[in-house]
Amino acid sequence: MTDSAVPPASGDALDITEFAQLVQGALMRYRSWPDGRAQLMYVSDGCEAIWGFTAPQILADEAIVWHCTEPVDRQLIRASFRAAGISRAPWSHEWRINSPSGGLRWLRGLGRCSAQPDGTLLWTVLIDDATHSVRARLQEQASRSQLSAVCDRLTDVAVQRFDRDMRINYWNQGSEKMYGHTAAEALGRDIIELVVPADLRRGTREKLQALAADGQTSLPYNTWFLRRDGRLAAVQGTAVVLRDADGNHEFVCVDVDPENLSRVEGERASLEAQLRESQKLEALGTLAGGVAHDFNNILAAILGNTRLALMDAQGQPEIVQSLEEIRRAAHRAKDLVQRILAFGRRQNTARKVVDMAEVVTEAVTLMGATAPGKLRLDVECDPQTSLVLADATQLQQVVINLCTNAMHAIAGRDRGRIHLRLSPHDGAPPAAGPGELSIVTDPMGWPDSNVCLTVEDNGCGMDPGTLARVFEPFFTTKPVGQGTGLGMPVVHGILRDHQGAISVRSTQGQGSVFRVYLRGVEGRERPVETDSSLMGLPAPGDVAGGTTILYVDDDELIARMVGRLLSRDGLSAHIYSSPQQALDDVRSGAVSYDLAVLDFAMPGLNGLELAQALRALHPDRPVAITSGFITAELSQRGPEAGVAELIPKPNTGSELIKAIRRLAGRVRQPDQGLNTD
Repeated sequence: MTDSAVPPASGDALDITEFAQLVQGALMRYRSWPDGRAQLMYVSDGCEAIWGFTAPQILADEAIVWHCTEPVDRQLIRASFRAAGISRAPWSHEWRINSPSGGLRWLRGLGRCSAQPDGTLLWTVLIDDATHSVRARLQEQASRSQLSAVCDRLTDVAVQRFDRDMRINYWNQGSEKMYGHTAAEALGRDIIELVVPADLRRGTREKLQALAADGQTSLPYNTWFLRRDGRLAAVQGTAVVLRDADGNHEFVCVDVDPENLSRVEGERASLEAQLRESQKLEALGTLAGGVAHDFNNILAAILGNTRLALMDAQGQPEIVQSLEEIRRAAHRAKDLVQRILAFGRRQNTARKVVDMAEVVTEAVTLMGATAPGKLRLDVECDPQTSLVLADATQLQQVVINLCTNAMHAIAGRDRGRIHLRLSPHDGAPPAAGPGELSIVTDPMGWPDSNVCLTVEDNGCGMDPGTLARVFEPFFTTKPVGQGTGLGMPVVHGILRDHQGAISVRSTQGQGSVFRVYLRGVEGRERPVETDSSLMGLPAPGDVAGGTTILYVDDDELIARMVGRLLSRDGLSAHIYSSPQQALDDVRSGAVSYDLAVLDFAMPGLNGLELAQALRALHPDRPVAITSGFITAELSQRGPEAGVAELIPKPNTGSELIKAIRRLAGRVRQPDQGLNTD
């Protein structure tokens, strides 16, 4: 065939015209010569439904048909046609065209040739639209390929496919593992003879044949199959019948080891329990974040006013003593709020490369004063343990909480012992063993070298019910008033922030073992750290004089208290409880200031929005923000808004004054960066 056609010979088409009306598609007649030339002699009217052109148009210019075909497909058609002409075999080919109406279509061509006395070949060719059947076949092939790709990855699930004669045509890795035969050994063999015990073969074959004959789709079974080594394997599976449009069928069997299934079911139940615990923790975290602002404002007012009262009560020891008790109680309340915030993931985590041996040593030193006299506290630190990227203060809290929990467990025992062991751990944390509770906050991406901290005691231990609730918020076995039930949830919250893990094994009457897993960092060299946040600042008394502060806090109690603190310290201040009023007065020139201190959570304008507005008016005047919880987002957005310092709330008053003095120094040295101390 060529891209052009010679005028048809009228006599050649007369004998097939009537036949062309009886078939679907385009009937064509070609004559070809040994030198490769070809002549289109006839095309039926069915060509218009395929290409969109009439028979006279195609006979006048055969090239319009070829232009619908991709160049690569044209070459393949010619090659297949020549090969059929040389061998005198029937011609068959499928190819794609871009139809004039738009869209991709598949065509199928069938043809036969007969030799003529003049040495030419006379071809009769039928071409029809095979789009639907080709797509269906391609989709079936893709579906089989996708199914095989999925099944090939199922190492604990055996999948076999075999035809109606029981000959295996698919055998996945799970089948190799379960039965011991490789795919090369299994393919083509009778599956009944390969894996079914001799006394069960006849019955198994009859059941499969009946399954196909009765029109059923699946058959579950629990049985024993043969392994390659002759041993029997317990199998729980399902046989499925697959049927095609022509009524042919084949089978797919999916087999699992019942013991593995029980293990997977146990792991699933464990993961569900962990999810429920995590949801409880998230709920309390939301509650903690919601009330933290009010708690911190109340505590800030108590601590600030207590400081003012202590100044006024100098020389009156009885009043001073009472105020000191108030101050200490407020500090305990402040610590409790911080523990709730740590549990609720609302604290900013400042991570650095940390040596856990130093963290453990410092925590043990802090606990020394409160440890019972008869307690034996052993510490063992492997020098090969990796460093970790973590917040040292929070990890110290983990160690203290675990040891405090252990001390409570051994209370009243004559020979109480706590053993702390720091050691390397390779890879991800191990799966939970029998009677063990394990929580892996993030199972992905564990490096090769990690850290394991073990805290073991010989205390009273826990029964299974207590062990299951050990990380539940506010759950405690201590009498009313002696425990908050936040020690272990705080540990969980900190480890969650560090993508760590913890496991607990405990036997009632024999003690408990807590293991904390942390991700290691490569190498043992810790980078040298320098603190330059205060370097170069003038002494406090040299920079505050004559400085005017703009202080804005929507809590009037806090605003009045801070105004009194600043006045006592000799600082001039404009105090506002309305952020919008403060901004309006600054814009109108009613007030002037050298530096601004703003609360973050305020209605109408929050601290960041007010800071941006003030910086737009006075870009050379520093702005600080106070907040009950300085989040990572606030730390990131602060510099973008021009904030010079983030001050945590609640504070004792003296901390606020120190921060204001640092800011006052920046009035003269404006190039200092953001400080969160």
